[in-house]
Amino acid sequence: MPATTTSKGERSAAELKAAALRVIARQGYLSTKIGDITAEAGKSAGIFYRYFTDKDDLLRSIADDFAAALRERVVEQSGEGHALDGVEDIRGHVRAYWDIYCDHRAEMTAIYEASLVSAEFAAHWEGMRARHVTIWTAHVAEARRLAVPDQDARLTALAVVAMIERFCQLVAPPENAADGDAAVEALTRLAAHGLLQPDRPR
Repeated sequence: MPATTTSKGERSAAELKAAALRVIARQGYLSTKIGDITAEAGKSAGIFYRYFTDKDDLLRSIADDFAAALRERVVEQSGEGHALDGVEDIRGHVRAYWDIYCDHRAEMTAIYEASLVSAEFAAHWEGMRARHVTIWTAHVAEARRLAVPDQDARLTALAVVAMIERFCQLVAPPENAADGDAAVEALTRLAAHGLLQPDRPR
């Protein structure tokens, strides 16, 4: 059982998480061992087990940090109680996800890789996606002036979230800021077309 953290302990735990993310960024989560993390952090295995029961326990803490960071970024860039009324609002949502993915790619990589082998983290990944789909579904309904989201609104939201999620996995982080801006614009155009122009092909 990990010890209750003090201020010094919180620093040690944070250093272990930061070291884990550096290692994960280089070699992925599944290939990372606790020994790799402690060596990167310059700490003993005993210090690791003082704060975390195992590698998955450390990842749970990282995942919680990531969820909080994502929420803060969306509120910061889109505003509390934000709506989706046009292309600029869509761009703000896309930019928020893009920025958080670029800033936290190691966390996203770790959670995704763990989801492939762990039911717990698969549920975490699906839950994270479901929260985004719920938000986007509400926004699609608002944009289309629907009193209640219909099936098309939910499917459109899922398609947009899946597109942004996978695109970020493949492209982020960009080589430079200009490439990042171009990526956000490409995603924004596609998302705006699907969200704001719901006409079906004839």
